[in-house]
Amino acid sequence: MNLRNMIIKIHICLIAFCFISGIKAQTQNSMTEIIPFKTIDGKIIIEANINGETANFVLDLAGHNALLPEAVNQLKINTKNASSFGSYQNFKFKQVPVKKIYEIGTLTIGNNTFSNSLPTFILEDEPYLRKLGVMGVLNSAVFRTSVLTIDMRRKKITITQPYRPSYMKLNYRENFELITGLGIVCSISIQDKTIFPILDTWSDGLINLTEKDFNEWSTLYPKGTPQKVSIGYKETAQEEESLTLPETIFVKTKIDDAFAVRNPSLKHSVLGKKLLDYGILSIDYVHQKIYFQPFDLVPIPESEAKVTEVKAEDGKMNPITRQFFLEHIFDYRTGNDFVYNGDKPVVVDFWATWCGPCMRLLPKMEELAEKYKGKVMFYKVNADKEKDLCKHFGVQALPTLFFIPVGDKPIVEVGATPEKYVQIIEEQLLK
Repeated sequence: MNLRNMIIKIHICLIAFCFISGIKAQTQNSMTEIIPFKTIDGKIIIEANINGETANFVLDLAGHNALLPEAVNQLKINTKNASSFGSYQNFKFKQVPVKKIYEIGTLTIGNNTFSNSLPTFILEDEPYLRKLGVMGVLNSAVFRTSVLTIDMRRKKITITQPYRPSYMKLNYRENFELITGLGIVCSISIQDKTIFPILDTWSDGLINLTEKDFNEWSTLYPKGTPQKVSIGYKETAQEEESLTLPETIFVKTKIDDAFAVRNPSLKHSVLGKKLLDYGILSIDYVHQKIYFQPFDLVPIPESEAKVTEVKAEDGKMNPITRQFFLEHIFDYRTGNDFVYNGDKPVVVDFWATWCGPCMRLLPKMEELAEKYKGKVMFYKVNADKEKDLCKHFGVQALPTLFFIPVGDKPIVEVGATPEKYVQIIEEQLLK
């Protein structure tokens, strides 16, 4: 083999290595949280915390954030703070009677997903939602910086950042368009025809068509048996005409026994929640990619089936996550002033591997953790992995350290000055 051919082969190997490494990197998530849900009457019911109050909600990706009238008081909605959904004052894609629009305040799902000041409709009155045992409906607004994966068979949603779960295959994906009102417009193929409905987790059936679309389709496909459709958020469903569809494919996954049904309550045709009976769905809001594959196409790794609990050890520099910070130091999602309620002072070091002063400081911090064992707990937060935590507290320069006395707010220090840290610990944490 001559030198030129050897160089070409080495170059090809390097390209292949970089490509494989790139794919692997795209599946390494800084946050993965698995949250179980329940279904009532086929609706996905998730638990969320609004303004410090926990309640159940229906997940409706083609709806809006919307609350029952009694939720205004129970969830501490600030009625003095009117909000707006932009240029429209009603549901964008459905006919649902509403009153006013307020801001939610803080909305949290699980330990890692939250938003502030989201607008919410107040519903006129929807007894069916009350019968489901929920306070209202939530749309995709809270997931807009994450990847939402819905597994109807296992009754779990998985929230990841910044990429999809590793078991969702790259060749089972397509682009989608995110339109006003956070509607997810995706494509579905029916024989030689491609249509673009909005993804919906409320409406029954596979494809629900507006009157106009149904009349157009009825010239293309044969009539099927009448099917029940949801009318707004009402309990009573009504039977409507349906159409039997030939070969139907959604993101390379074949849908057997597909049908489309007329739904006069819709303002836009939708892909209904029956889709979730055929496979696992992942929605990457940031990159506007949608993944869909059969349930058992790829085994779900144990590492992505449950979240490892972080445990702290006295006398050590403990790496912690945002979730640990929320549970053990301060839950800033409540909107309250910072008050640390632990029984021992803490020091939190925000650092990164690329930060030279941070790396030189870590051995000193390990020494301090050992020195104050039994008196002060020491933690470190990787700023590259916990961007949300850094963003909330305005951490921009590294290293940044929080010295937090019991029952008080943090004393913030920027820069690697360990001699100063001792003084703060002695005079303000252990006074």
